[in-house]
Order: sequence, then C-alpha cells, then structure tokens
Amino acid sequence: MFKRKFTIHLDAILVITLLFIGSIGLNLFLLQQNKALDDSVFGQKLKLLENEMNLDSQKRYIEKLQNQINEKSESTFIGN
Repeated sequence: MFKRKFTIHLDAILVITLLFIGSIGLNLFLLQQNKALDDSVFGQKLKLLENEMNLDSQKRYIEKLQNQINEKSESTFIGN
C-alpha cells in the first residue's frame, strides 16, 4: 500500500490565518455598523412617534378653537 504524506506549507498556514482574522474583523465591523443603524432607526421611530403625538394635539386644539368660533358666531347670529 502506498502511504500518502500530508504536508501543509507555511505560506498556506499564513494565508488561512490571515483569512480567518480578516473574516473575524469584517464580522465585528459589520456588527458594529448594524448596531449603529439599529440605534438610528430606533431614534427615528421615537421622533416619528413624538411628531405624531404633537400633530394629534395640534389637531385637537384647532378643532376646539373652531368649535369656539362656531359657537360665538351662532350666538351672535341668534342674538341679532
């Protein structure tokens, strides 16, 4: 039987090591970018919620003022 000898060269070990380290580094970088984007999206959602609440509050205030105007115009019209 033939005995096969498995040999690995130092340059192959170096390339595999560099690829592994590069892969880990890239994954960490992408994870950091993903977290930054998640924080940004969360902040934007909070801002959107705040703006919607402000808009609803302003709409209610406008309706209140319109009702007051309508009541005053009706009372002055009836009074004449």
